[in-house]
Amino acid sequence: GTLKGPLHGGANEESIYMLNEIGTPDRAESWMMDALAKKKKIMGFGHRVYKSGDSRVLIMREIARDYGRRVGKENWVPICETLEKTMEREKGLCANVDLYAAPVFTMFGFPAELNTPVFAVSRIAGWCAHVIEQHDNNRLIRPRSLYVGPEERPYQQGGGTNGA
Repeated sequence: GTLKGPLHGGANEESIYMLNEIGTPDRAESWMMDALAKKKKIMGFGHRVYKSGDSRVLIMREIARDYGRRVGKENWVPICETLEKTMEREKGLCANVDLYAAPVFTMFGFPAELNTPVFAVSRIAGWCAHVIEQHDNNRLIRPRSLYVGPEERPYQQGGGTNGA
């Protein structure tokens, strides 16, 4: 697997820079309109697969809202929501998970330059499964391949560091 650059994997890093630049919810719409007028690339919107909306946004938005309340960073979600409404109205593009992952990672204490590696960590189990399947079947897996493995397997406790 790969995550490289602002178009795939690096967008959440660029998104937090954008949110910090905007600063307050009342500046979000004018910032977006100015960026669109200047034809700037705006991270956190659109997706090659999720054309009508990224379902991960709903979950990440609520995590950002909840955690923002806990740590006193409640500005980011209203900024993101204003950006979402403006982008949908102006360009018909929906937010993707990067828009809300950026403030969540920041609130968790990760510096912006670690956003892409943190995002990659969430994909490692899937990448490992692909490697095993590719090795076992002696063929490359394409993004549109269907899973053909066992439907369900019971969890088996592994030997931990204490031998349990």
